[in-house]
Amino acid sequence: MKTYKKKLTKVVDKILCDSCGEDCTITEPAVEHEYAELSATWGYFSDQDGAQYDIQLCEKCFNEVIDFLKKKRKQTLGPFRYPYKQDPLEGKSYFPS
Repeated sequence: MKTYKKKLTKVVDKILCDSCGEDCTITEPAVEHEYAELSATWGYFSDQDGAQYDIQLCEKCFNEVIDFLKKKRKQTLGPFRYPYKQDPLEGKSYFPS
């Protein structure tokens, strides 16, 4: 005899950019609308004690955020004082060369 139970699962219906509202949902394998995910969890003693952020951004809005961070860093550190060998704001190549 087979017995059954109901199993509820959540599936992603749509992915919308949290900045501009653009639909970033992948609908077909040949047409990909990629998006970025930014997340943060603030611990005790921070100004945002216990706050959590899970943000999805379309490519255009993500590039705007990266440009803002580059400008902010340049203002803070100057044009030649980047303390990184591999600049995290330039990204890494996904495809091996």
